[in-house]
Amino acid sequence: MILNLIVSNIYLIVCIILLVSIIGFIILRNKQKKQIERFKNAAAIFQDRVMDELKGLYPIPRQIDPKTCERFSESIPGINDAADEFRHFVPSANRDEFDAALLAHSLHCTKINWTSCVTFKIKPGERKPEDEGPKEIFRQNVIALLSFAKDENLKAQKSVKQ
Repeated sequence: MILNLIVSNIYLIVCIILLVSIIGFIILRNKQKKQIERFKNAAAIFQDRVMDELKGLYPIPRQIDPKTCERFSESIPGINDAADEFRHFVPSANRDEFDAALLAHSLHCTKINWTSCVTFKIKPGERKPEDEGPKEIFRQNVIALLSFAKDENLKAQKSVKQ
Protein backbone atom coordinates (compact mmCIF):
# COMPACT_ATOMS: atom_id res chain seq x y z
CA MET A 1 0.00 0.00 0.00
CA ILE A 2 2.68 2.55 0.99
CA LEU A 3 4.89 1.30 -1.83
CA ASN A 4 2.07 1.80 -4.32
CA LEU A 5 1.48 5.31 -2.96
CA ILE A 6 5.17 6.18 -3.37
CA VAL A 7 5.40 4.72 -6.87
CA SER A 8 2.25 6.45 -8.05
CA ASN A 9 3.47 9.83 -6.71
CA ILE A 10 7.18 9.49 -7.51
CA TYR A 11 7.27 12.69 -9.59
CA LEU A 12 5.64 14.66 -6.78
CA ILE A 13 8.11 13.26 -4.24
CA VAL A 14 11.09 14.05 -6.49
CA CYS A 15 9.78 17.59 -7.04
CA ILE A 16 9.36 18.13 -3.30
CA ILE A 17 12.88 16.85 -2.60
CA LEU A 18 14.26 19.07 -5.36
CA LEU A 19 12.36 22.10 -4.08
CA VAL A 20 13.56 21.55 -0.50
CA SER A 21 17.13 21.15 -1.77
CA ILE A 22 16.96 24.41 -3.73
CA ILE A 23 15.49 26.29 -0.77
CA GLY A 24 18.23 24.87 1.48
CA PHE A 25 20.90 25.96 -0.98
CA ILE A 26 19.47 29.49 -1.16
CA ILE A 27 19.35 29.76 2.62
CA LEU A 28 22.94 28.51 2.94
CA ARG A 29 24.13 30.92 0.25
CA ASN A 30 22.45 33.89 1.95
CA LYS A 31 24.00 32.89 5.27
CA GLN A 32 27.47 32.79 3.67
CA LYS A 33 26.93 36.20 2.06
CA LYS A 34 25.94 37.69 5.40
CA GLN A 35 28.96 36.11 7.05
CA ILE A 36 31.26 37.61 4.40
CA GLU A 37 29.63 41.01 4.85
CA ARG A 38 29.99 40.84 8.65
CA PHE A 39 33.66 39.90 8.28
CA LYS A 40 34.32 42.77 5.87
CA ASN A 41 32.60 45.26 8.18
CA ALA A 42 34.47 43.97 11.24
CA ALA A 43 37.77 43.99 9.33
CA ALA A 44 37.23 47.57 8.19
CA ILE A 45 36.39 48.68 11.74
CA PHE A 46 39.44 46.84 13.10
CA GLN A 47 41.77 48.40 10.53
CA ASP A 48 40.33 51.87 11.16
CA ARG A 49 40.68 51.55 14.92
CA VAL A 50 44.26 50.27 14.70
CA MET A 51 45.22 53.02 12.27
CA ASP A 52 43.52 55.65 14.48
CA GLU A 53 45.52 54.42 17.49
CA LEU A 54 48.72 54.51 15.45
CA LYS A 55 48.03 57.88 13.83
CA GLY A 56 51.32 59.73 13.76
CA LEU A 57 53.22 56.53 14.54
CA TYR A 58 52.53 54.40 11.48
CA PRO A 59 53.87 54.83 8.91
CA ILE A 60 56.92 55.90 10.89
CA PRO A 61 57.16 59.71 10.81
CA ARG A 62 60.30 61.51 9.65
CA GLN A 63 60.65 63.35 12.96
CA ILE A 64 60.13 61.74 16.33
CA ASP A 65 60.07 63.62 19.62
CA PRO A 66 59.94 62.19 23.16
CA LYS A 67 56.16 62.65 23.39
CA THR A 68 55.70 60.59 20.24
CA CYS A 69 57.74 57.75 21.74
CA GLU A 70 55.39 57.65 24.74
CA ARG A 71 52.46 57.15 22.38
CA PHE A 72 53.74 53.72 21.32
CA SER A 73 52.96 52.24 24.73
CA GLU A 74 49.82 54.38 25.11
CA SER A 75 48.40 52.83 21.92
CA ILE A 76 48.43 49.30 23.35
CA PRO A 77 45.07 49.38 25.23
CA GLY A 78 43.19 50.78 22.22
CA ILE A 79 44.67 48.20 19.88
CA ASN A 80 43.96 45.41 22.37
CA ASP A 81 40.32 46.54 22.61
CA ALA A 82 40.00 46.56 18.82
CA ALA A 83 41.62 43.12 18.65
CA ASP A 84 39.25 41.73 21.30
CA GLU A 85 36.26 42.84 19.25
CA PHE A 86 37.73 41.51 16.00
CA ARG A 87 39.03 38.21 17.42
CA HIS A 88 35.58 36.66 17.05
CA PHE A 89 35.84 37.09 13.26
CA VAL A 90 39.30 35.55 12.94
CA PRO A 91 39.07 31.92 11.78
CA SER A 92 39.62 29.57 14.69
CA ALA A 93 42.59 28.00 12.88
CA ASN A 94 44.31 31.41 12.84
CA ARG A 95 43.42 32.67 16.32
CA ASP A 96 46.69 31.53 17.88
CA GLU A 97 48.63 33.38 15.16
CA PHE A 98 46.44 36.46 15.70
CA ASP A 99 47.06 36.34 19.45
CA ALA A 100 50.80 35.91 18.85
CA ALA A 101 50.85 38.90 16.47
CA LEU A 102 48.96 41.01 19.02
CA LEU A 103 51.31 39.95 21.81
CA ALA A 104 54.41 40.65 19.69
CA HIS A 105 53.07 44.10 18.84
CA SER A 106 52.22 44.88 22.46
CA LEU A 107 55.56 43.67 23.81
CA HIS A 108 57.51 45.62 21.21
CA CYS A 109 55.51 48.79 21.88
CA THR A 110 56.19 48.53 25.62
CA LYS A 111 59.92 48.32 24.90
CA ILE A 112 60.01 51.40 22.67
CA ASN A 113 61.49 54.40 24.46
CA TRP A 114 63.35 57.53 23.41
CA THR A 115 66.60 55.60 22.95
CA SER A 116 65.01 53.06 20.64
CA CYS A 117 63.21 55.86 18.77
CA VAL A 118 66.56 57.47 18.12
CA THR A 119 67.74 54.17 16.65
CA PHE A 120 64.99 54.56 14.06
CA LYS A 121 67.61 56.89 12.56
CA ILE A 122 65.05 59.47 11.52
CA LYS A 123 66.43 62.98 11.44
CA PRO A 124 64.89 66.12 9.98
CA GLY A 125 65.92 66.81 6.41
CA GLU A 126 67.16 63.30 5.70
CA ARG A 127 65.44 60.60 3.70
CA LYS A 128 64.00 57.65 5.55
CA PRO A 129 66.62 54.97 6.14
CA GLU A 130 66.29 51.45 4.86
CA ASP A 131 64.11 49.29 7.05
CA GLU A 132 66.17 47.96 9.91
CA GLY A 133 66.15 47.46 13.65
CA PRO A 134 63.23 48.55 15.85
CA LYS A 135 61.60 50.44 13.01
CA GLU A 136 61.41 47.29 10.88
CA ILE A 137 60.14 45.22 13.83
CA PHE A 138 57.38 47.75 14.51
CA ARG A 139 56.41 47.87 10.82
CA GLN A 140 56.32 44.07 10.58
CA ASN A 141 54.21 43.81 13.75
CA VAL A 142 51.64 46.27 12.43
CA ILE A 143 51.49 44.53 9.05
CA ALA A 144 51.10 41.13 10.74
CA LEU A 145 48.27 42.43 12.90
CA LEU A 146 46.42 44.03 9.99
CA SER A 147 46.91 40.97 7.77
CA PHE A 148 44.21 39.13 9.72
CA ALA A 149 41.65 41.63 8.45
CA LYS A 150 42.14 40.63 4.81
CA ASP A 151 39.76 38.58 2.68
CA GLU A 152 42.18 35.64 2.51
CA ASN A 153 41.39 34.88 6.15
CA LEU A 154 37.70 34.65 5.36
CA LYS A 155 38.48 32.20 2.56
CA ALA A 156 40.59 30.16 4.98
CA GLN A 157 37.69 30.16 7.42
CA LYS A 158 35.37 28.73 4.75
CA SER A 159 37.81 25.95 3.83
CA VAL A 160 38.22 24.96 7.50
CA LYS A 161 34.45 24.66 7.97
CA GLN A 162 34.03 22.46 4.91
